[in-house]
Amino acid sequence: MANFVPQVPASTPAQMIALAVGVNAALRGDTANTGRAACAAGATSLIIRDGRCRAGRLALLIPLDQAAAQAVWWLESMTRGSMTFRFASAPGECSFGWALVGGGDEG
Repeated sequence: MANFVPQVPASTPAQMIALAVGVNAALRGDTANTGRAACAAGATSLIIRDGRCRAGRLALLIPLDQAAAQAVWWLESMTRGSMTFRFASAPGECSFGWALVGGGDEG
């Protein structure tokens, strides 16, 4: 989890939620998958393609720099093999960590 602690001067509620979700999931023994993604300047969405994406999993973006920490985002869609996050406005060039928690519909 230390890889996804953003380098910003103060913690935010979103960071605390992401940390709590990760810790609680680890304590429950949930499956957690992580990765990194870069957002291009002017982008209003971020598509992450990963075979571990599927319905029923919790998805988070974790800001890794100041620009990412300012972004307002939501999970727009989660399908088998990809997830799409939408931004309220383009955050500019920035980096996020992402996390998938939970087993989802493994059947």
